Amino acid sequence: MNNNERRPILYKGEAYSTSIDKAKSMRSKPPAVSYEEARLKILHDIGNVNKNLQDVPTDLRLPNEAIVCLRVQKEYVAKTWYPEAIFSQSSDLQEIGSRMWKQDEVLPEKNTQQQEYGRLYFVRTTDQGILNLEKKLNKKESDLYENFKLDIRKISTLDLISADEQVLGFDSEWETGRVEAILHPFYLDRSLALSHFKKLISNANSDTNSINVKQYDEDGLTFISFIGNRNIIKALRGYNPLRTIHPLMFRNIPDITRSSVKSGSPITPTFTKKSPIIAGVIDGGYTTGNPCLDKYVEVVDCVPGKPLSKFQDHGSMVTSAALFGPIHEFSNTDTLPEPAITIRNFRVLSEDTKDPDLYCVIDAIEEIVPKNTDIQCYNISIGPCGPVLDDPISRFTLACDTLSKKHNVLFHVAVGNDGKERYNRIQSPSDIVNGISVGAYTINKGNIEPADYSCEGPGREGNKMKPDIVGFAGCEKFPLQLITSQSNHRTYIDGGTSFASPQSLSFSAQLIGGSKGVINPLSARLLTVHSAKGNKKNKHCNKMGHGILPNDIDEVMSCINKSYTLIYEGELQNGTYRQYSIPWVNEFDKGMVNLRWTVAVLSAVDPNSPEDYTSSSVEVNFYPNSSKYQFSLELPNGKPQTQFVDIDEEPTRAKALLDSGWKQSKTPKSDTASKPYASENELRRDYLKWDTMDVREMSKNVKGIKEPIFHVHAIGRGKRIKDSKVKFAIALTVEVPKGPVDIYQKIRAKYEALLPIRMDIQNVIPVNSNKKI
Repeated sequence: MNNNERRPILYKGEAYSTSIDKAKSMRSKPPAVSYEEARLKILHDIGNVNKNLQDVPTDLRLPNEAIVCLRVQKEYVAKTWYPEAIFSQSSDLQEIGSRMWKQDEVLPEKNTQQQEYGRLYFVRTTDQGILNLEKKLNKKESDLYENFKLDIRKISTLDLISADEQVLGFDSEWETGRVEAILHPFYLDRSLALSHFKKLISNANSDTNSINVKQYDEDGLTFISFIGNRNIIKALRGYNPLRTIHPLMFRNIPDITRSSVKSGSPITPTFTKKSPIIAGVIDGGYTTGNPCLDKYVEVVDCVPGKPLSKFQDHGSMVTSAALFGPIHEFSNTDTLPEPAITIRNFRVLSEDTKDPDLYCVIDAIEEIVPKNTDIQCYNISIGPCGPVLDDPISRFTLACDTLSKKHNVLFHVAVGNDGKERYNRIQSPSDIVNGISVGAYTINKGNIEPADYSCEGPGREGNKMKPDIVGFAGCEKFPLQLITSQSNHRTYIDGGTSFASPQSLSFSAQLIGGSKGVINPLSARLLTVHSAKGNKKNKHCNKMGHGILPNDIDEVMSCINKSYTLIYEGELQNGTYRQYSIPWVNEFDKGMVNLRWTVAVLSAVDPNSPEDYTSSSVEVNFYPNSSKYQFSLELPNGKPQTQFVDIDEEPTRAKALLDSGWKQSKTPKSDTASKPYASENELRRDYLKWDTMDVREMSKNVKGIKEPIFHVHAIGRGKRIKDSKVKFAIALTVEVPKGPVDIYQKIRAKYEALLPIRMDIQNVIPVNSNKKI
């Protein structure tokens, strides 16, 4: 095979999989405090709660129900420690959501502080409900269920949320503007909650006509947007039904006036037909006038009111970036190839969009996606300003994640352009867990570097490793060049993540459409990240994500010499395991093998519990030699002695160890298993659990590889939102650069069920520009 020859990547890896049973490890230990100590502490807390609730003015609480907080320490944040007995055995105490409870823990051995996270449960109850709990705690211990007593021992504090925990994101310079308040769900007082809130802010001289409201289900949070000022925020401090309130500003449209339009552009493509591959751009509209763009764009107005020119300019540039990408490589005498995709441009902003809270935009998106069943990829380069907060979830983010799961679509979202600001964390809805968030890079003296204006990660719990990728969007020293809405001109823009994300949109749409649906939105998200050109040591970084958006579809969809790339797709019942074979041939006796795999999960989400936002995930363990097991023997001093044995090659040795009292591990030796007895906080901190995207890479001596396998464990959590099945995909690339045989050919011959993905894209335009210019 020629070193430059490429062959199609493969799919159907799941054809070589089997169901497996694993014993669940129960590693919990009982709380350190006794039931009597915990009981007395909670009774004291109940006294304080009762007094504090009695002191709350009637305008700051509902007449029949109240929200109290049950806090547990960091040791009890895992789903296995959920205080089921407290909530299930009494309808008086109903858990309606949770959030992380931050604590600073001193590490004496390191003389440092480390932030740990306990859990705060929001509990809906009544005065009678609190009294019933008090009565129960005063019963004889022998009259109580053991599970109830155990759960009481987990509780650190029972109290009311503080005003500082409710009011988030307002800096000292904020005076007035749109805010978003989020109310807890109620039962007895459900019909009163909204009117009670409106009356309070009306009494604080807020314009109730500015209110927009959205509630997603009966027991869901209520999102309320309105215009407020410092006096109104002060009036809401301590409002018992309030979960949180934070500023809500419209993300600035990149200033097109900082761009320049110059005469001369590539020659208009010879029109033959629009591509059947349709991608959606949700933005400020589109300006007709350039045949380079017009023939490949469909325009849909989704909101009332006339278009506003600056919004249209932005939407036109985003559309141009999706169709043609950066045009640095095209001279004025070059003819552009026809775009590989068609854009359906949805206008969701108008001149009536005054002081926008974007609720009208979200409403429009929630109508667009179900109606346009021929679109599987959308771009969003607009959104609220300001860094994402760990609590709460923005309505915009929630809407995108929910639509992704329900309608099987993929959103590409710009991370925002406040990277040089003090609060430079990515902006909603780029903190989505079921989509792709895109940052920007530029070119400086021929070298690729992150654009300083591009917001940075981390993301939220459920996908902390944000942004996912970066695309070229230029800077003042090296502007981005795009086809403009003005015929025979090109625009030079000083940069903006708004124009990086539509390049990613084009990439995914081509993957899905060109494969005739073999690649779906989940596997398109998977391949986009898997094929990103890595950073140093191929590690994710908060500025450059997993790397640069690839320049060429063919580069992603084909395998280089002495390698193969394979896609596995699966849907597992929650709590089950499955074993997946990693195709391998035992024809290598020296050299190294490089393995790189990416895992993507499509998860339902729970906005009531931001720290448990993703309701499902998978744990993937890699076993390089499926017959190599650990044998252990506990010595008299309590320390175990261990050996590793290949039970296929050394059956006699394995039997002798077992006969001598040694114990064999239940699974082979893993190169990726998390450290034993790691806490939930440690797993979350290391991004080992609950994230919907995971990228791993390692090199091993070929002698250590023998019938390698993955074990995939589907896991779920949460009480409100449950995925009975977990949908996931894995992309695996195996390369043996100095191998004596053609591994691709050998794998195809040995594993006949694996199929190549044939791409049918007639007009392929580079979706990015990463050459050193």
